[in-house]
Amino acid sequence: MQIDILIDGEKKTFTVSQVPMLARRKFLEIQAREEEILEERVNIPAKTRIELENEMINILVETVFNNQFTAEQLMNGVSDDYFDEKLSEAVFGKIEEKDKREEGNDQGKQ
Repeated sequence: MQIDILIDGEKKTFTVSQVPMLARRKFLEIQAREEEILEERVNIPAKTRIELENEMINILVETVFNNQFTAEQLMNGVSDDYFDEKLSEAVFGKIEEKDKREEGNDQGKQ
């Protein structure tokens, strides 16, 4: 897996050969805590959302990329969408191409 981060105006690429399964476990633990909060409340308080987001950031920084860059560098150097994409890739794996069965037949592709 690799990630590109803009640091000091320069695009830097960081790579790891394997994403540890621990990344998925940590994500699921965060998700479980969110669900517990939402069972008791209508929404998650802002302070708690920040804490949970910091934990998700640290999945990439610490668990996946072993501190090759800082959380601050990640937050300043990527967009929200790119972060979400990379977190999803780390947790669920990279989806290269849509499964042909999901595309439909030639008639349905119009």
